[in-house]
Amino acid sequence: MKLELLFTLLLLNSISHAQSTVNNFFSTTETNYALVTSSATIDQSATGENLIWNFNNLEKTGNTTDVHSVPTTEALNNYPGTTFLITTTNTENNDERKSYLKQADNMVSITGYAATDLTLNYDTNNALLGSYPTNYTDPPTTDELSGSYSYNADGTTYNGTFSGDIETTMDAHGTLSTNDLGQGTFSGPVTRIKSVQSIDLAYAVFGNVGTATITIFNYFDNTNGNLVFRSLRIEVLVASLGIDQDTITYECRLGNSLGIPKYPFASKNLKISPNPVGDFLNIPMEAHLAAKSIVITDTTGKEILQFSGNETARSVAQLPKGLYFISIITENRHLTGKFIKL
Repeated sequence: MKLELLFTLLLLNSISHAQSTVNNFFSTTETNYALVTSSATIDQSATGENLIWNFNNLEKTGNTTDVHSVPTTEALNNYPGTTFLITTTNTENNDERKSYLKQADNMVSITGYAATDLTLNYDTNNALLGSYPTNYTDPPTTDELSGSYSYNADGTTYNGTFSGDIETTMDAHGTLSTNDLGQGTFSGPVTRIKSVQSIDLAYAVFGNVGTATITIFNYFDNTNGNLVFRSLRIEVLVASLGIDQDTITYECRLGNSLGIPKYPFASKNLKISPNPVGDFLNIPMEAHLAAKSIVITDTTGKEILQFSGNETARSVAQLPKGLYFISIITENRHLTGKFIKL
């Protein structure tokens, strides 16, 4: 009996720490994140299996929101081959960073990146991020990249060309814990993808004058595929121009499905009408007036849409036919319902 119990405990432990397939490199559209700093060092150096990341000293400094969209004609002219765009907006100051991406079959590449101080156009050679879905046992994806850049340092703008390489790998899995940032704590099994771009910068007639390194860590929830924590580090070193910049951004997803609410909810079933649903989903009056968060998931638990309240209807024309679940969180209630998309 003791051996059976021990075996069961070992099995449950191995399952809880097992890696999961990651379906894409990015978040889903309209995902909200907290910009965070930490009073303790966020150590992401370890790789391998069954790791433990305790990010429990996070302090919220702002909010960002990811929105996916179809590229405009101007974007296609500037970043040829782009098939979709992710705009991450700082809701405090409206600063944006834009990731221009190309998806062909299951292959995903970066065609451009634009932020306040740095713009990269991979028009000569796109940066391949890999094939998705991907697994922990898959080999790293390596690729060459090149294009043109624009970099702003202390009010001076430098334009030139760049070349280098990118390596993307699912390098670790384990358990991630984060403290409460206003919508509950998170503790659960995650799988991590790391992507590093090593870039040589050329300027005017001087040839290569410096380097840039862009490192991304993305942590995906094994239970539903949500991107729950991420970091973006950009290092630029051009010694001859006195440029030595190292910036890092940490973001923690708000409204994690495994989050523990900071107050108990009273649950109530939500009636959707009409149901089945065509191109628009009607939000019941009692829900949208006080909603803090509205989330739509599919039958696997994967988050499809997330948005705030005060909307009486929401376009779901882009959703494939099938069964979906809606979850609405208000100040003191958790409303749930389901609908069929025609």
